[in-house]
Amino acid sequence: MSQFTFRTSPPATYIPPSAEEMREVANKVRLGSFSRDLVTDLCNLEAGGKVNPPSFYRDTVRGREENKLPAADSSGNWRLLSGSTTKSRQQALQDRIEKSMRYHTNVCDFLQSLDIQSYPGTTPLEKAMNLLKLLAQKQGGSSGGEGGEPLPLFTENDQSEKVGEELNRLMDEIDNLSDDEKALLDPEDKSGSGKSENGDENLQKMKLAEDFLKGKEIMLQISRNLDKLTRMQVRKSKKQLPDPAGEEIRQRPIAHMGEMSRMTKSEYALPSVYRTYRIVTHASQVRERVTTIEMKQLLYIIIDCSGSMGQGQRIYKAGGILINRLKAVIAGEAELYVRLFDTQLKEEHHASTAAEAKELIKHFTEKNYSGGSTDISGCAKLAQERIEEIISQGSTYRPELVVITDGDDQINVTTKDFVGTKMHAFVVECANKALTDLAVQTGGVGIGNL
Repeated sequence: MSQFTFRTSPPATYIPPSAEEMREVANKVRLGSFSRDLVTDLCNLEAGGKVNPPSFYRDTVRGREENKLPAADSSGNWRLLSGSTTKSRQQALQDRIEKSMRYHTNVCDFLQSLDIQSYPGTTPLEKAMNLLKLLAQKQGGSSGGEGGEPLPLFTENDQSEKVGEELNRLMDEIDNLSDDEKALLDPEDKSGSGKSENGDENLQKMKLAEDFLKGKEIMLQISRNLDKLTRMQVRKSKKQLPDPAGEEIRQRPIAHMGEMSRMTKSEYALPSVYRTYRIVTHASQVRERVTTIEMKQLLYIIIDCSGSMGQGQRIYKAGGILINRLKAVIAGEAELYVRLFDTQLKEEHHASTAAEAKELIKHFTEKNYSGGSTDISGCAKLAQERIEEIISQGSTYRPELVVITDGDDQINVTTKDFVGTKMHAFVVECANKALTDLAVQTGGVGIGNL
């Protein structure tokens, strides 16, 4: 049996880590406190060990509880864990044994539910410490020192396997992130796509996992949900224009008899009557030099920066919408402009490349939301005027305006104020039916109580 745990057994070829080795790795991953027993359990399982059945350690638990059982009070009573008392020492001891066995059974349920290999780290000990660092962010999942047990999470939770399943799901979600999602969810990462050396990739996985547990996961969920909405699909336009100096050649139907000299050679191999018929019916093909012009879609976003937007998960929800639109920028489909607003529009920011998209999301997730009241209608109209200026430059098309707010202001604009622009409205954690209805009337998406 290990010096630290009786719940698991290591394989014959594995030596569990010492307390000194545990402290060294805990410092490396910046874990302040940990349970040596639980660390050993995790290392044993990652190395190929097994979880022991309760019958294996019941006698050990009995011995420990017998040594810790306090003396009876002055009246000869022992207090039971339920709050009542008993004069039977055996009943008092059994009461404590059963509670301790429930705790260790809960821990074993947790251990058996884990897919430890999916956690960051290059050794069993690194994986164990990283996993405990994530567990510590859950209520009751932190220990009070190197002794570290019992953990409240397992003392009070009879469904401990669900805790492990939730952490497994979290790591699966991070493993399945696209490169674009990683870049936007972790704009500080210097490795670009997460395909750097293994150590850097593990660091990024841990940072993302910690951020997700703090609430950032909702950004991903919202972004992916918006991907499913047809009305929010983004695409750039490609047009081929006739150009005598163009480098590309296309074939198109003949327009009139004057273009016969440009017909393809295969047309002249046809019988003359049939060839004439094809010319008259515009079925014959002619060659033409062209130049391809690409136009990206214009996305314009205004985000409420009133003080109330800093409450709860509102910033994360707004960030999820912004990430969804920035993915179109990274894909080369759109150019994006974004501004904060309260009673007026703030500084304008622009992103047309992947690097600019990363900088932009970093700027807005760090922003201090401390503005005053809001003027949704006035700011939306000013945004529309700016959209018309940008469109007039001729490099973008199909403008869309996204309004993100938690305000229920009266809306005094109509679809006539947004001719040519599709509006999307997202009202965070409250309702503004007039605003969301207006967005739908323009052909966009209107969602309240996001």
